[in-house]
Amino acid sequence: MSRVVFIQKDVFAKPSVMALSAIGKRKGHTCGIVVADLEKDPVQTATQLKPDVIAFSITTPEFPFMQSICPKLRESCGTSFIICGGPHATFYPDVIHESYLDAICIGEGDLAFIDYLNAVDSGKKTEDIPNFIVKSHGILHKNDVRPLVDNLDSLPYYDREIYQRYALYTGKSREILYHQVMMAGRGCPKSCAFCFNKRYNLLYHGKGRIVRRRSVDHIIAELKLLKKTGEVRFITFDDDSFTLAPKDWLHLFCETYGKEIGIPFKINSTPEVLDEDLVKHLKLAGCHAVKMGLESGNEDMRNRILSKNLKKESIVFAAKILKKYGIRFQSFNMVCCPGETLSMAFETYELNRKIRPDFAWCSLLNPYPGTDLHNYCLKNNFITATTGFDKTGYSYFTDAPLDLAEKREMLNLQKLMNIAVQLNLPTRVLRFLVRLPFLRLYRLIFGAGMTWGLSRINKNSLIPIVHLSILYFSRYNKARFYRYRETDKY
Repeated sequence: MSRVVFIQKDVFAKPSVMALSAIGKRKGHTCGIVVADLEKDPVQTATQLKPDVIAFSITTPEFPFMQSICPKLRESCGTSFIICGGPHATFYPDVIHESYLDAICIGEGDLAFIDYLNAVDSGKKTEDIPNFIVKSHGILHKNDVRPLVDNLDSLPYYDREIYQRYALYTGKSREILYHQVMMAGRGCPKSCAFCFNKRYNLLYHGKGRIVRRRSVDHIIAELKLLKKTGEVRFITFDDDSFTLAPKDWLHLFCETYGKEIGIPFKINSTPEVLDEDLVKHLKLAGCHAVKMGLESGNEDMRNRILSKNLKKESIVFAAKILKKYGIRFQSFNMVCCPGETLSMAFETYELNRKIRPDFAWCSLLNPYPGTDLHNYCLKNNFITATTGFDKTGYSYFTDAPLDLAEKREMLNLQKLMNIAVQLNLPTRVLRFLVRLPFLRLYRLIFGAGMTWGLSRINKNSLIPIVHLSILYFSRYNKARFYRYRETDKY
């Protein structure tokens, strides 16, 4: 059977890798992982594993990493096939022209990945596999996507053991890295301009239901298995919007989870669906925190440019009802949006100051290729055709590619947003601070605020988050922390 090596840069476990590894192993293939930040020489480690297939699942900001490591992998691993999937490959398929790539997988990869591995194993052609664009003898073979997997219960549970190859993931309280992530369903019907979901839904038009749910019994069975096999003190349901499920499903989930699992958890939700009945059920189930995307406090920016279609009244009511039932909440915000002024960005601060989230996450807008917002930024000359994360490696925490008049002040505001909300800092004070040339200091404040904010949203996690944050800033790849365990086998 085929030997697969997944390669990623950072230490946070990828649900896509755990899902693909699970289905690969179920079909008899061998799967391993190389985490570059835990390695002195990730290319050498990957080569020693003698892969038939080297696989990447990447978002757009991760592309520069793949671009830097793959030529070395190609040289070292010889005849191994190198393939790529994930959002970047799906919405920027021109990545197939990278010389080191043999194929890319578009869209949902569960069944397509297995077909590819089976073809490699049997020596059959890979050029006609649905979802794949395959490069063969200088010719591109493009295939349509297959229907979406309708019955999510037919897929295996995540393969979390793949990450236990590293000692990092076996330490006490390290389940925050990989154990705690779950998916109760797939798909989002929203059409936010900065998100890939609109184009993803168009890609699968006529190919099945976009929003699908696992059965409550299937989720509960996986959680019971997790409780038996490892330390699990907190669960993250990472669906795009957990609460867009039908009310009867949500009620059944909350009742069953509260009785049979009882582990604190957090979810994503859109504010407008949070009414008192739903929040009460979530509280009884043990919901510790809710994450909500606000993006901008300026209504025109939020709804016309970013296409959130979200009223301020819904945001304020959702925050009020969550506080009433003692559920913590995190807001997602962005600054440096196209055409944004500093005064508009301060409207985002004022909205957060009004609703007082436990964690005011703030990032810098990056218009990813393939989104409506990317096209808007191109059309209105906020970026050029040569501006892109695939080439520059922008991080939405460090810099923004848009050409804006008050960009420096907005970069400072992004770094100070969370701590200012927690301190209830008067706007006039914050306006003074963002004009000071202290970006390096503000970055330190931002990092400390992120650590504190994450610990508030993830229950019982302050010590492990602080520990991991310290290790992150002192670099992961020190062998005394993260060597392979000698007892591990590939």
